[in-house]
Amino acid sequence: MIRLGGPIFTMSSTSAGAGQSHGATNFDPEALALAHKAKGFCAAYAPNIKLHETELIKATKEAFARHDIMIAEAGYWENLLDLDADTKKFHHDAMLETFQLAEELGAKCAVNILGSFCTGNGNSAFSPRNFADEAFEAAVEIARYFIDTVKPKTACFAYEIFPFNIVDSPEMIYKLIKAVDRDMFAVHLDLANLINSPRNYWRSGEIMKECVQLFGNRIVAAHVKDIKMQEPAISVILEEVIPGQGMLDHATYIRELHALPQDIPFMMEHLASEAEYDQAAAHLRAVGAEQGIMF
Repeated sequence: MIRLGGPIFTMSSTSAGAGQSHGATNFDPEALALAHKAKGFCAAYAPNIKLHETELIKATKEAFARHDIMIAEAGYWENLLDLDADTKKFHHDAMLETFQLAEELGAKCAVNILGSFCTGNGNSAFSPRNFADEAFEAAVEIARYFIDTVKPKTACFAYEIFPFNIVDSPEMIYKLIKAVDRDMFAVHLDLANLINSPRNYWRSGEIMKECVQLFGNRIVAAHVKDIKMQEPAISVILEEVIPGQGMLDHATYIRELHALPQDIPFMMEHLASEAEYDQAAAHLRAVGAEQGIMF
């Protein structure tokens, strides 16, 4: 079953872009849970909490559970492949804290990009090494390390799908699942991020079906966006747009996820304002209703 969710806008929050936290800050747990409910959301991004804030973690978990709001993900969006050893260790330690927070909150997963073989921002600086065997081996080693260190019982670890490294196709994700060989290694699905060529742009529904066939039982959360290819153009430029303004096959996306036996947080992201999120939610719900799926 799909559980729609998205950022909640408060006096202290702004819209988050790529590589930024979508979780609320300076919040009251009960008020935040009720704000999600008022939007008709059944899923939420983990709020920005520090691991040592044990009472706030407990209150948040209880408030969200009381109102049947599933916590989808706790994210740490920094470069796990940083070439500077000290920086890389810092990010690994911080990712472990985020993973432990996800576990304490009862979130479905802790998620991060794998990153890039560069120094600094792995979201926007890239290397050909990102597609070499060493990148795959590093992804396996890192995932095993996080899972074996945290020993989670609830939250899984997942990589964000990203067209600039090896986590870029259903085949590679399936290969990673087999290689990592840990029950708590899961898939955080983002269909828009799997669209990295004109060929894939026109077959997003087929790609979604392929994902479900290969690893449907491993999907624990999903991002929902839309994507549009710039025309006219000679080189390929793909940009994110408000759901309903692009060509992503949301009908297949919704139908395939909803048919899975597990509950799937279906999280909107990267929009500029609360009004845009309301517009996106209305579109997605209308597409779902056409399939006989209400959320």
